[in-house]
Amino acid sequence: MTSLLRKAAAIVPPATRKFVERQGAFAVRITEIMKVSGMTQRQLAEKLGKNESYISRIVAGWANPTLRTIVEFEVALGQDVIDIPYQKKSHESAVIGDDRAWELGEGVRSARMPSLSVGTKIYYINTAGSSMVG
Repeated sequence: MTSLLRKAAAIVPPATRKFVERQGAFAVRITEIMKVSGMTQRQLAEKLGKNESYISRIVAGWANPTLRTIVEFEVALGQDVIDIPYQKKSHESAVIGDDRAWELGEGVRSARMPSLSVGTKIYYINTAGSSMVG
């Protein structure tokens, strides 16, 4: 890197630098998932109901998708694009339904598990309809 480029990079705010890194990583991840699944940009655009040019901007790292759009991509691609780690520590739980599907280790629940907070309790719900309170 030239000294002029280093100087320019040094004045970029950390949040901007991180944003650019994340935006690029999102574009790479979308491209990887599409390649593995054999999906074209046109097919993804059709699944999402978006213009193919928008998908092109996403995979080029030029578009700034909202969280809702990211989730739409995850649904259309059939897998998570961004993983947000979360652990809830709890030593006591009241269980509704079958708890075995939720047990990941003492006090740890899955971040991918749909949940609903009501007061101080968190209800974890699986697609089969059983739930538990953490």
